Amino acid sequence: MATKSSSTRELSALPSGDNKAGLQTQTLRQLALWGLPLVLLLLFLVWPYQQWDFSRRESILAGWARWVSTKTDWQFCLLVPLLVGWLVWLRRDELRKLPWQGDWLGLLPFGLGTFFFWLGYKADTGYPGFLAVQFTLAGMILLVAGRGWMRTLFFAWLFLFFTWPMQPLEDSLASPLRPKTAAMAATLLNLIGVPAVNEGSALQSAQDAASGIALGSAFSLDVDAKCSGINSLFALMMISALLGYLALKQPRSRLVLFVCAVPLAVAGNVVRLLLLVAGTLLFGSDFAVGRHIGDHQEMSPYHTFAGFAVFGVALSGMFALCWLFEGREMKTNLKRHARSPEVNGGLSIPLPRRTLAQLTTAILIPLALLGICAGTDISFHVAKPGVKLKTDSAQPYLPLSLGDYQGREFEMTAQEKNLLDEGVKLARDVYASSTGRQIMTTVILSGFVKRSLHRPEVCLPNQGWTVTDRTPIPLHLKDGRDITVMMMRIFRDVEPQPGVRIRTRAVNFYWYIGSDGTTCADHYEHILRSYFDSTFRNIQHRWAMASIYVPLPEQRVGQEDPFVELSAVEDAREFIAQMAPQFMLNRQELLSGSNLPVSEP
Repeated sequence: MATKSSSTRELSALPSGDNKAGLQTQTLRQLALWGLPLVLLLLFLVWPYQQWDFSRRESILAGWARWVSTKTDWQFCLLVPLLVGWLVWLRRDELRKLPWQGDWLGLLPFGLGTFFFWLGYKADTGYPGFLAVQFTLAGMILLVAGRGWMRTLFFAWLFLFFTWPMQPLEDSLASPLRPKTAAMAATLLNLIGVPAVNEGSALQSAQDAASGIALGSAFSLDVDAKCSGINSLFALMMISALLGYLALKQPRSRLVLFVCAVPLAVAGNVVRLLLLVAGTLLFGSDFAVGRHIGDHQEMSPYHTFAGFAVFGVALSGMFALCWLFEGREMKTNLKRHARSPEVNGGLSIPLPRRTLAQLTTAILIPLALLGICAGTDISFHVAKPGVKLKTDSAQPYLPLSLGDYQGREFEMTAQEKNLLDEGVKLARDVYASSTGRQIMTTVILSGFVKRSLHRPEVCLPNQGWTVTDRTPIPLHLKDGRDITVMMMRIFRDVEPQPGVRIRTRAVNFYWYIGSDGTTCADHYEHILRSYFDSTFRNIQHRWAMASIYVPLPEQRVGQEDPFVELSAVEDAREFIAQMAPQFMLNRQELLSGSNLPVSEP
């Protein structure tokens, strides 16, 4: 009887304990439901974070939405948050079964997220802010809910990376594919009996001297960055990742499908080029490509239709790979995501006190971060330029003569004034030697706002130039300094009258000069240096960009003498070695603060 009485007392006490545990669970759920979204909204939707392309600072998400909505190539990013929400909803039945068993290891990604948030806020750039969103979410999931939740939501969290427009990857990943695409198209055209050659990203009909057929007379195309189809690579990578997750089960198969998005995008763009060549040969360039109206290319409907070939070929290849990897199992794989959720007893929190501490930490860290940001000096005090200025103006200084070269000054054109930001100053002289060599030197001084210098790789194609390659060139200046400059080989074809095509070739050197004498040979290198120095050295550069343009003597297309270019490059290197010290401040001048205007002779 004693045993029975004891059991009865234990059973009668159990509901009270259940009620207490249920109350604790409910309280913690409400705190998480309201507290975590609130701090996330404050961090990423409310707090003014970056200037973006606008006159005032906006939050990470507000600025991201405005910027992406204006960029056609990146508008697919707007769909990613919706897809992530759908991916989380697909795993809802698994999440309901998982208890909250937070792990203090979540402080590691949380700490990275807060550091990236402050870094981007201080440097006024959005990319660290994108990383802050990713790592803060991972930290919250791991810290509050635990490893089981992180494993279940890992793909959705990883997929969220496609939300962010990683535009620098466009140059490092997509741009190198353009000349390879043109080369593959030229090879295929030659195999089917259509003579073709490529130079860089340009694809043209081959020359036939015996028949009097000039280079590019039948067709002349350029895998331009704006309409190359390669810019669709990032959207195709997103589609391949989502398709692999839904239709495949093996991680190795998913990885192979994701990697194959790159060659499939290239293959689609090759097909697009072949369609444009066929349209040009059959119906003419105006029908297949479009017409040039001034510096603007008016795209034809056929050109637009050919652009869809990129997606058609790539998607067909993706589905073919999925069938090859898992065949008939794909239907079963898709069905496993459509299972109805199982009803269970509700969320379990085994250690409510520890969960409360972890939840409180996840709320307080973002609030402390905002307090740190509020006390961070984000004012922009641009430093003095690292180049000499003229006495009578704020324009960069260039000498009127240099050794055997005599210079002639040219003013900024009206088109350049419209393209450049307010406050940007430009000095340009064309130098000619007694040997007939002409070299145009341009020094552009940025304005009093960040990122006011444009990339030559963007400006030159907009002016009709085709960039065949880029090569860093080390140089030793006459004053003993060593710098690295970027050399580009460029050409431009013009047709002054029907059937007459003239090609102009040139080499162009450029580099960036910081306020402390720092030099950078690459656009993104100088941007990274700007962010690092403004954040950790409190130096906010007023950058200048020097450009040395050397036109090559006219030669018949297809019969160019390579020694002509080699001679021009050597002359340019010698010219830069003498010219750069004339307008770049040296270390002694920088230390003495003598970057003051200088008088012209």
